Amino acid sequence: MKKVYLLLPVFAVQFAFAQDSQRYYSGTFFNEKKKPQNFLKIFNKNSGVYELTDEKGFAIIAAKEYDTLVWNSGKNIQVVHYVQELKNILERQVPRQTVENIASKDYENLIIKTETDEFSIEKSYDSLRKNSDHDFSVIRKLKLKSDSLYKIKSQPQKYLVFNGNFSTSLDVKNRNRIPKTQSRYVQGRSENGSLVWKGPDTGEMFSFGPDISTLGFNGIPYEYDNNGQLVGLNDGISPAKIYDNNLFKTTVGYSNQLNLNTIIKSGGYNENARLSLNIGQQKDQMYFIDQFDIANTFKAKFSTEILKFKINAGFNYTGNKATNTNRIGLFNRLYQNSLLTPVSFSNKQSAYLNNGLQRSYSLYADNPEFLFSQPEKYNYYENIRQFNFDVNRQWNGFKLSISQAYDNQDMMHRDVYKISTNGFPVGLYNIRNQKNEFYNSNILASYKLHDGELDNKFSLNHILNDRKINVSHSLDRNYFYQRTSQDYIFNYNLDYENYNDFEFGVNIGNSFYISNTSLKNKYWIPKVNGYFTFKDIFGWNNLDVQFMGAHTQLAAEPEIAKSYSSYTTTQFSAQNAYQYFPLKEVETFNNLANINIKESKAGFKIILFNPRINLTAEYFKRKINNDVFPVFENQDLVLKNLADHTYDGYEVNFNYDNIYHSYDFSIGSKASFFKYRDIVDRVNSGYNNLMISGFNDIYKTLSEGQILGAVMGSYYERNAEGKLIIDDYGYPVKASGMKIIADPTPDFVMKFSHQINYKMFALNINWEWKKGGQVWNGTQAVLDYYGRSQTSGDERIIKNYVFEGVNYNGNANQIPVDFYNPDLAVGDNRWTRYGFLGVAENYVEKSDYVRINDITLSAYFDIGNFRRALGVSFYVNNIFLWQANRGVDSNQNFYDFDNSRGLDFFNLPSFKTYGCTVSFKF
Repeated sequence: MKKVYLLLPVFAVQFAFAQDSQRYYSGTFFNEKKKPQNFLKIFNKNSGVYELTDEKGFAIIAAKEYDTLVWNSGKNIQVVHYVQELKNILERQVPRQTVENIASKDYENLIIKTETDEFSIEKSYDSLRKNSDHDFSVIRKLKLKSDSLYKIKSQPQKYLVFNGNFSTSLDVKNRNRIPKTQSRYVQGRSENGSLVWKGPDTGEMFSFGPDISTLGFNGIPYEYDNNGQLVGLNDGISPAKIYDNNLFKTTVGYSNQLNLNTIIKSGGYNENARLSLNIGQQKDQMYFIDQFDIANTFKAKFSTEILKFKINAGFNYTGNKATNTNRIGLFNRLYQNSLLTPVSFSNKQSAYLNNGLQRSYSLYADNPEFLFSQPEKYNYYENIRQFNFDVNRQWNGFKLSISQAYDNQDMMHRDVYKISTNGFPVGLYNIRNQKNEFYNSNILASYKLHDGELDNKFSLNHILNDRKINVSHSLDRNYFYQRTSQDYIFNYNLDYENYNDFEFGVNIGNSFYISNTSLKNKYWIPKVNGYFTFKDIFGWNNLDVQFMGAHTQLAAEPEIAKSYSSYTTTQFSAQNAYQYFPLKEVETFNNLANINIKESKAGFKIILFNPRINLTAEYFKRKINNDVFPVFENQDLVLKNLADHTYDGYEVNFNYDNIYHSYDFSIGSKASFFKYRDIVDRVNSGYNNLMISGFNDIYKTLSEGQILGAVMGSYYERNAEGKLIIDDYGYPVKASGMKIIADPTPDFVMKFSHQINYKMFALNINWEWKKGGQVWNGTQAVLDYYGRSQTSGDERIIKNYVFEGVNYNGNANQIPVDFYNPDLAVGDNRWTRYGFLGVAENYVEKSDYVRINDITLSAYFDIGNFRRALGVSFYVNNIFLWQANRGVDSNQNFYDFDNSRGLDFFNLPSFKTYGCTVSFKF
């Protein structure tokens, strides 16, 4: 018996809506090239629900008014309006025809009495035709078409609509965990068998002095301390104070957004024109004292239709200013000096000495209060102006779309170190200006041919990008980069849909890439992808299985607007990091070979209960050839094609929507599993083990056969059996040279999302678990070296400790050691004998963590005729963080640089945020 599938959606919809009042949003979604795209993941940020688009880019997703949808990896954002019942959406997909009345002149003549009017139009020579525009109530035009025929045009009903919304939010921030420091031992060292306090004027850096409980202030005027110098405690003096040099505080920021829409409508819901305005201001307060940035935004968009051409025009402006940025590692410098300041010194008493120079705990250290003090309130300015204009027209199956965009960006960094700053005794003043000009033109022509169950679509896309970058340093020369690139993209798309059994789709194409900065243009960049969906497997009407596969090739070049000056850190050792000041920019982006990328994907999707439950699994492999890395040659910063590497892994997503569902209560959950590796396949001769981030004595490396970005550092010497070699003093031997000591790549990452909806309330929880991976904790190494860590404070009293290992003769070690013996020089203790960074291998820690990313509780209220007009949301971010390492959040980057994870050298802590957002639509 033939299945009647067309009736099933109707019954399913009726049953579903008898149980709940869930609303949905439907529409066509576009990829980054503004083309309808199949398998786009549309994610509802408010509820955590996501859906994939069909072969025509169409998707239906559960949503509420003013929910936020994101796709294209968050690059596209849309606020939901006009949610509807699923029944109405599905019914709109089926064309309807109105049954017309059967007209009969014989019948009308029988029931209508003929009236005569000698002055009527019928009696006149001229005739009037009024069927040119039907259903009209006001005459706009009466036009004589011929000697005896008039045509009446109706006056359309137009009206003006105003609406909008306003939202305001308040954020409270505080830092997450930082390393533990000791608050017992003062600035100083051992001398002649005794522990001696040594004041800031001596240049002392170590905190291996006496216990602060044994000291007191002598009361004699001393410009480094208002209470005087420290001496042995006796009855005549006041006990010494433990100074708190905490650099962090709880801060408050805010954000305000106003959206206004003016719409001219006619004939019900038809829009003749729309003007949208958005005005916003945001203040983002850092957890450092008096460090913040303020952003002001203005956006305007106009859309209309003229002669069947749809026209969109827009203008965006963003103005941003900040007290400081971290371009020169300023915040890391502040944080480092704050942690290293001894408990016997107060940074807050004063930032200056009587002679006007810096007051700090050592001549070789900085006072954060001194670094914060600046003559200019704002040292960073940014202005961005964006213009765009789009026009498109459709003639049956043919569609033409033309888009133009122009961006103008100005950025200014004022980087200042005042006189007497450590490493810059005479100070340093530099202004870095960068001006970006981006022009983009996109012309897309497509033709769609529908033949029964087959849809054929042919498209030709031309993309032109012109970019000009001008960078200047007041202490260095100007740099100018210009790139004009063109992409020619040919695509053929075939879709077949059989409502009863299966559907499939295939997309094939080829691209040309032409660029004035590329060493060689590329004319063969093919791609092919497809899917095959089996419907109603085993005769189950609610089980679909889809198989997907793709192979794509790309040609890319390094982004010319990106600065590589941060690579300057590799010119310094970690101990000399205070001398870091980035001035050098890349010499040129010209004459580099294209970065060739070949990516293959294969996966499947199981959809159950249409689509209440779905499982998606995908394996991917990306081969990157001729990748580009920065290097220094003759003191110049240059880019080179140096290596090939392979990035592969797999991702599994499981979504269970409406685990429990009733009229006013529902629960849903989502889980994802992600695992990847990035292996270096080949490195050009002479560049193996190249530093790609970090310092020259601890860095991430480009090493053939190894993980890209593996950490290279010092290590302990071991024998053939892997046992530590112990020297004649009883301590493990530090080997000469360096080797790979850590792999930052996690074993896997799992993310979870849960949604609970009850009447007008919604609760969303997102958390994740990262298993595996390693981080080098250089912060702990330096704190140990200077005696500021809690570990060095607790363990310096350990005596007669025997390290497990063997001597050079292979005999078990039996030499006891004291971790800190006052009879020996300070440089011979457990933490200083190996130097500033100790033995890097000893500070490799696991980077596992479990974190709650965010919890959001929202409520929406009906006000008057406006449904769900008032919304209130309370949220917390990073409220919980458990981690295996002793440092800060392992997701924080080294000096805030890209691709530098795995190195912790006074990385800034992450922060917790508590906030509230109130929105109102009108």
